[in-house]
Parts: sequence; C-alpha cells; structure tokens
Amino acid sequence: MAFLFSPRARAFIDESLESYLLRIVSENFFDSYQQLSLAIREELHELDFEAHGAFPIELKRLNIYHAKHNSHFRMRALSLLESLLGLPPHELEKIALFRSNRVFMGSSVAVHRNGIDIPLSFIRYANEDDVESVPVCPECLKDEPYIRQVWHLKPYTACAKHECALIHHCPECKAKLNYIEKESISYCSCGFELSKAAVISAKQSDLMLARSLINGDVTSTNPLINETSATHRLAALLWYQKRHGGSNDNSFSDAIEYFDNWPDNFYQELDKVTQGAELRLIELFNRTAFRFIFGELILHSRCLYPEDKEPHFIYVALMRYLQRLVELHPKSKKPNVADTLVTVAETAVLLSTTQEQVYRLHQDGILTSAFRQKMKQRIDPHTAVFYLRQVIEYKSSFGSDRQGMYLSAW
Repeated sequence: MAFLFSPRARAFIDESLESYLLRIVSENFFDSYQQLSLAIREELHELDFEAHGAFPIELKRLNIYHAKHNSHFRMRALSLLESLLGLPPHELEKIALFRSNRVFMGSSVAVHRNGIDIPLSFIRYANEDDVESVPVCPECLKDEPYIRQVWHLKPYTACAKHECALIHHCPECKAKLNYIEKESISYCSCGFELSKAAVISAKQSDLMLARSLINGDVTSTNPLINETSATHRLAALLWYQKRHGGSNDNSFSDAIEYFDNWPDNFYQELDKVTQGAELRLIELFNRTAFRFIFGELILHSRCLYPEDKEPHFIYVALMRYLQRLVELHPKSKKPNVADTLVTVAETAVLLSTTQEQVYRLHQDGILTSAFRQKMKQRIDPHTAVFYLRQVIEYKSSFGSDRQGMYLSAW
C-alpha cells in the first residue's frame, strides 16, 4: 500500500532518476531529499531489513551505478520504493543508470540505460566528490519541469528540440547549475527561475551532434552520425577524445568534422607515422614494439568489449590499414615496419579473440615468438613478442567476413 504520494506526472522516459525523486520530494511536502530518504528508510526497515541500508541518504549517491558492493540491495530498495509510491513494477528501473559489463577502449568502465552503454567518463557529475555543473535547457523546463537524462552527457551541449545552447551557470548569480547539489529543478539557489533565462542559438556542429547522439541519422555519410548503434557513436567519440581532444569537452563538436573525412584523414595520420618510423628506431624493426612507433593504436581500436556482432567502424578501418601495410612492405632480408612486434593483448585485439586463445595459438606453433621463452613460463601479455606480419597474415587466411574463429575450445 502506498504511503507516499507519487507525482501527478509519471516518470518521463527521458527523465533522470534523481529528477524524479526530487519531484517526489516536492509532491510530499518534504523540505529536502534527506527527509524523504530517512522516511523511506524507516519504512523499508520494517519491510526488508537488508535493503533499507542500501537506500542512500544523499541524492548524489542515489543512482544504482553508485552502489559499490550491494547494487542488488539497491535494486531491491528501489522495488520496495515503487510499492510505497504505488507505482507499476520496474518504473524506477527504467530511468536508472546501471553498471555495465562492457568496457570502452580496454579500460574505460561503462553505465547502461535503455539498451545503451555509456562511458562513465561521459557522465556529468559521475564522481559525487567533484562538484560539476549539470546544464539545462530553459525552453525544455518551460515545457515540462524535469531534468532530461541527456543533459548528464558531456557530449550533449545543445538542445536538439529548441536549437539552443544548454546553460551551465545561473544568469543572475553566475553559480554553476547542479540540480543534485541544489535539490531544485526549476530554480537556482539564489531564487532565479531557470525557465526564464535567455537562450542563445547553438553552434551547428553542437546541434548536429545533439540530434544524432542517441538516434543517429541513416541518411548521413558521416560514420559517426549514421552508425545505427548509439553505443558505437559514444565509443567513437571516446576514441576521438583520447586520440585528439584530451580531456577537453569542446572536442566533441570537432569530431563531426573529423569523421566527415573518414577514413582518409585517419590513414593520412598513420601514413605520416609510418614514413617517419625508421627515424625513431633504436633497434631493427623485428626487435621493435609496434606501440613504440604507433602508441596504443591497436588496443584503443577495440572500442567496445565484449564486442557486438558487427565490429566497430574504427576497428574495421585499422584492420584494412594494417593489411595494406603488410602488403606494401613484403618480407625481405632487411626488416621493415611490417615486422614490428605486437603483444599478446594486441594480438587478441587484432584477431578479435581472447588472450587465452592467443596463448593456445602460440603453444600450437601457429604464432611464433621473436624471442626464446623460458620453459613453463607464460609470456607477459604486455610484452611485444609476435610479428605483426604473421598475425595479420594469419587473420587474413580466414577471410574478411570471419570474426574470431581460430581454434576449437578442446
């Protein structure tokens, strides 16, 4: 039986979980979220002693991905909250951010919502210890006063609906806008009503990215925009940021122009590195690590793991380049750039398989090591030992339409 009033407007499909809880605070005449959470915890204590402690007292720790060790208790607490509010089952789960089992670019963890995996580094205010602005669109607040989840995404800097730039600071007191810290959706802490803020037209590149970030545009020739998967688009943006933009959020809009010329500009960058490779040598090519010349190019090309059935377009472009590199630099008495050495981890990426599979390929003599290995000692996964040429030729022997089928499991 419900002991709290749920907001007259049900949770919007694009609303953030924190925004909906703040509307519950307002609907039930609590002064703060903390008062609401303590009341909920007291009620949960009677219903489920284990779950009541998993319901956070602070709004900034509310979302499921913030739970460190007891996310299943957090889920149970949200389900009990739904019953206290008289909501249909899974109503709150639909707007929550979950931890994802996928990894971007080898090490970047992800969160999940509505079938989309998002790099955690793209979430504004993901780290509750850092005070960061969560921008708003005044026109959207005028339409419906709630926080859209896309406003939490760093690449999203313009409103696709109203074609205006999101505002990060209060026009009156210039303070950073953060509805989670201020516990107010429509007003700044100085009392200014955000829906009355003046808006400025968004830059065309920001607007194009905002329109295509979630839904894409199949008519576009830009692979960043016409990718059918929002997860793949976000992975491409992260790859671009790591490669060209550093930590600068303004680099996201530059990505549109960069991918307009894909893959020609990418190949030009790699050709420049290849041409200057010999000047960087300390030893011969067949004793030099691939990453000494090209950096983490291979590892970063695995934009997503576990991978989708269709490989990411960045990975496909790199594979084509490396195949062409091997073809243009045939084996000769003098080692060349195609004879550089790749690690077990890089080989696993190139073959779209696991590191365990790579070790088995080595044990079966299919991949040969450039150096003599000690008996019964496993190769360090980050030591360059396999010839790039051999790995690429082995991959090509399976054809271009086969992914990761090399040895049986037994």
